Amino acid sequence: MSKPFNLDALMAPRNVALVGASDRNWSPRVWDNLKRFGFPGKAFAVNPGRAEIWGAPCYRSLADLPEAPDHLALFTPNDLSIEALIEGGKLGARSATIFAAGFGEGGDARGVARALELRAVLDEFGIAAVGPNCMGLAVGRSRFSTLPDEQLHELSSDGPVALLTQSGMLAQTLSRGVADAGLDLSYMISLGNQTGLQFADYIDYLCADPAVRVMGCYVESVRDFRRFFAAAQKARDAGKRVVVVKAGGSEESRKAALAHTGSLAGSAEIFDCFAADAGVVRVDNLEDLIEAAEFFSRVRHLAKSPRGVAVMTNSGALKSLMTEAAEAHGVQLARLAPETAVALRRALSDAEVSNPFDTKRTIRVEEYAGCIKALHDDPAVDLVLCVEEMPREAGIERKVANLLALQGFVAETATKPVVVFSPLTFHQTDYMRELGKRLPDLPWLRDLGKTFRLIGKITAPEMARNVGVCDQPAQAAPIEKWRARAAGLSAATALNEVESKELLRDWGIAIAREVVVQTPDDAVKVATNIGFPVVLKAVSAAVPHKSDAGLVILGVSDCEAAMAAALTIAERCAALNAPLEGILVARQMTGGVEMAIGVHRDPEFGLAVMAGMGGVWIELFRDAAFAPPGLSFVRAMETIARLRSKKLLEGYRGGAMRDMSALAHALVALGRLAIDLDDVVEAVDINPLLVLNDGDGVCALDGLVVLRPPQNGTPA
Repeated sequence: MSKPFNLDALMAPRNVALVGASDRNWSPRVWDNLKRFGFPGKAFAVNPGRAEIWGAPCYRSLADLPEAPDHLALFTPNDLSIEALIEGGKLGARSATIFAAGFGEGGDARGVARALELRAVLDEFGIAAVGPNCMGLAVGRSRFSTLPDEQLHELSSDGPVALLTQSGMLAQTLSRGVADAGLDLSYMISLGNQTGLQFADYIDYLCADPAVRVMGCYVESVRDFRRFFAAAQKARDAGKRVVVVKAGGSEESRKAALAHTGSLAGSAEIFDCFAADAGVVRVDNLEDLIEAAEFFSRVRHLAKSPRGVAVMTNSGALKSLMTEAAEAHGVQLARLAPETAVALRRALSDAEVSNPFDTKRTIRVEEYAGCIKALHDDPAVDLVLCVEEMPREAGIERKVANLLALQGFVAETATKPVVVFSPLTFHQTDYMRELGKRLPDLPWLRDLGKTFRLIGKITAPEMARNVGVCDQPAQAAPIEKWRARAAGLSAATALNEVESKELLRDWGIAIAREVVVQTPDDAVKVATNIGFPVVLKAVSAAVPHKSDAGLVILGVSDCEAAMAAALTIAERCAALNAPLEGILVARQMTGGVEMAIGVHRDPEFGLAVMAGMGGVWIELFRDAAFAPPGLSFVRAMETIARLRSKKLLEGYRGGAMRDMSALAHALVALGRLAIDLDDVVEAVDINPLLVLNDGDGVCALDGLVVLRPPQNGTPA
């Protein structure tokens, strides 16, 4: 039976044993940092070939230590590290830092087997381990560090920022970036490949630390995404936020993640569709991560679903630039109420009221405070942005007075965030850092573009998502039928169009009138019965994308054309050496807007529901939005609202309004399908799905379903 992990033992061990201590690895740096930061526990060097090192005794083995080891810092190769963990576990060690690589990075069979062996050892002894393939961790309150960074700043005992990264190098870079920004860092953790503890373990632990307000994460892969997002939700409920830079924006970055940490990273878009529900803010780069840390470490009273933003400046040029930046990054500038205009003119007699609000000059403290209060009190405003350059040196007393007035207002009166930002990025002077300490509740962001990009992320409509519950009940008979079909497969297999549409029909997706025939003569008879014009398609599981192969013939308008089309399809299948299982004759639908919907399996996060622009345009314009399985009707409508092609559905340039409600119901049906067939469905592609005029519904014109053998009941 596995023993429970004790993260307190990892964050504040009684002692630390440096196993493999040598001048030729990172151990001297770790030894120096333990001494430099005043770690109160004992540090022991262990190396069977040394009796003394760094002016201190060196022990031949863990058993020779004067007291039982608590934390093992392992500088040994991978196989020896496992041996040391077993030895230490038997002696009572409770935590470890595993620096060695070779535990499945890149997917090699020996490394994967070694990772399983390591995991079994950690479970057996209940050793809370950071790594392997990591750069260690540092904790401010315990003054404990296994980070081999000779430039590491001393961490704060009560700093509001914790950093978690899968990259060892970025652990060092980010710690210096946070220090340069004047932020107090309390935890710095380099996770490595997470065979030991995962992101979820650390986030869950940090939720209980009252000092921590924001957890900044560089994430290549999430081992257990359900636990990860549950921990992030717990953090948000505790008044904290998880901010993430996520690798996985391209195929190459996903391959790089596999080589680095042994797990294939999923796409950033799929990550987003799960993350926002848990309050996770995904930012685009490391600089934005530091800006987000500044924001969340200081901000107070942020609404759960902030939207409206008010901006104050003293520059007409900046007013124009900020208006453009707001539009570019989806920041909703609040429409100010008439009462706000009155209050602004009362505070500043010559005020010209707009949002952004331009004071046109540096104004007196009383005027400044009055304008900020007027914007803050507007019911449509959830957040106030104020342009201010932080003085770089003493002597600019009016600016300092305005900033102190802002701090007083935020600390004593404000019920919404007030945020200061400078138009450009300035490196902080000592004076700026000291002034910042006098403004503990006032976030100061740097650079206009970065500021609006971050505020756009924080106030995005999807951050207010309500997943709800699936509006469609499960139906046992179709589930059993298609699970039985999947159980007979030996590998992922594309169903032919007829079978695919049968499955879709079982989950309530509307299909056009169509009949499968076996001969050209029957194709003519059925086409006559359905009524021209019709479409003829090959039925062949061997050719999933029939249009590209010339196996879809549109606009068949009479019997002669139907015969010719059927013969052409048979000839083309023969030329492709593709078995022809039949010819599908379908009514040709006209009008409406072609959309695409489907179910996509991500290597990291499993199934997600997709909606996007249909036809051949989906890949060209990449207009797609994703949602988790089991989405509600409300969530489906929100997913559609994020598409650029939504304008086509709303009646672009005088066009007819299309049936978005029916499209949303189709997405709900796919979400139900994804739940019911979670481990046996590989992909669903309905393209095009014709969205007809409002009230007339939708119709799947083509469909492809890929099933796979059951995965032991576990989605993957």
